[in-house]
Amino acid sequence: MNGMSASVQEIASRSVFLLLLACATTSPQAAGDHGSGTLKSFHDDILNITYFYPGEFVPAPPASTPALAGTSKCMQPTLFAYSVTPIENSSFALTTIDNTCPEILRAASQPGPFTREQIVRQLKQYGDPTIILAPTNYTIAGHPASITVALVTIPADPGKVAPIIYAAKACALGSVSLRTRKRSDPVEPLTDVLCFDFTTQNSVMLNQMFSFIIQFENSPLEPMFPGSIIRNIGGISRR
Repeated sequence: MNGMSASVQEIASRSVFLLLLACATTSPQAAGDHGSGTLKSFHDDILNITYFYPGEFVPAPPASTPALAGTSKCMQPTLFAYSVTPIENSSFALTTIDNTCPEILRAASQPGPFTREQIVRQLKQYGDPTIILAPTNYTIAGHPASITVALVTIPADPGKVAPIIYAAKACALGSVSLRTRKRSDPVEPLTDVLCFDFTTQNSVMLNQMFSFIIQFENSPLEPMFPGSIIRNIGGISRR
């Protein structure tokens, strides 16, 4: 178990570092460069899932962004996108955890504890993280999911404003909840967990998460986060 935790920690730390590095090294984009209020879409051909996200985010070219190359065969980002302005950097990544590494998939099958552990490990490299939204369980189109939100204040020199990194991590099981199945339906083994990482330097930008939409196969479109989660995150962004 200790070996598994160390492996997960190494993967997570490396992933979030690459996400922030990609944002920090990208040239700022003018506010008018991206369609405000519009949505872009990304289709995962392997899982037949379509994601919709705010139009101001720019997908990073796979050939030029280390995060898209996959930091591990166990946690492979399928999409990384960023939004950089003169006042803040934001990014998100969509990651699939599959049965290539059964131990990590087993840990991710409990999305509440998993999202909390991962987000704390990811932010520890910058300072002492604070959980501002404890793991909160919900469902997306019958798929069990959970989200955790945290922040970390990066130490700064005297007289300078200490930068704050806000991060949200949500994971959903690839299998639908047993409550939505008929008793006669066979129980399918869990084969993948979908994770969403959002990082920003401005708490107000957490509101961008409200616009994310997901569509499993041919099911109706669903918001990635239900109203109750949105209200909780909205309270954080107004702090």
